[in-house]
Amino acid sequence: MNKEHERDPAIAPRRRDRRSREDVSEALIEAAAALASERGSGHVTVRDIALRAGVNATLVHRYYGSKHNLMRAAIKRAQDRLAMRIEEVPDIVEGAAAIIHATLQERELIATLTRAALDGVFDDIPAANPALAVLVERFERAAADRGGRGRRDPRIVVACLSAVAVGYALLGDYIRHGTGLDDHPADEVEAMLVEVLRDVARLAFGE
Repeated sequence: MNKEHERDPAIAPRRRDRRSREDVSEALIEAAAALASERGSGHVTVRDIALRAGVNATLVHRYYGSKHNLMRAAIKRAQDRLAMRIEEVPDIVEGAAAIIHATLQERELIATLTRAALDGVFDDIPAANPALAVLVERFERAAADRGGRGRRDPRIVVACLSAVAVGYALLGDYIRHGTGLDDHPADEVEAMLVEVLRDVARLAFGE
C-alpha cells in the first residue's frame, strides 16, 4: 500500500468533508475529557487528543493555544453543565435527587479531578468551581427563605453533600459491595442514598 495512505490521521488526516469550527472544538473537548479521565491529563498528549477527536493535531494549538488550555476548557464545560442543572432545580432540598443524578452523570469530570489530585497535577484545573459556587448560593438562598442561615454554614453542607456524591460516583460498585448492598439494583441504592442526603440537607435547616 502506498505510504501516503498510511499517514497518521492526527498528523495528516485523509481528505473528507470539512468540519465546522464548532464541531472540531466540541470533538476536541470531548476527546480531552475522556482521555483525562482515563489516564490523567499528565499522561495525555496533543497527538492523543487529536487521534481520539479525528482531527489534525495542529488544530489543538490553533483553537486553544495549548493542551493546558484545552484541558481547562473541557473541565470548565463539565462544571458549567453541572452548574446549569443545579440552577434549574426549583427547590435545592427537595430537588436533591436531580442534583445527585446530575453529579453522577459527570463521572468523567470527577475522574479527571481525582487523577489530578492523586498525581499532584492541578495546573489543568480551573481555580473556580461554578457548580459548587451555585450550590452554595442555592443553599444560602434556601436558608434565607426559611428565615435565617440555618443550623449549619451552607458551605459545610455543600462540602458534605459533595463529598458523598463524588465518592459514590467514583466508587459506587465498591461501596455497594462493601456495605452488602450489591444485591440491590444500582438505581435503587442511588435512590436510597438520595433520600439520606435529602435528610442531611433538611437537618441543616433544622427541619
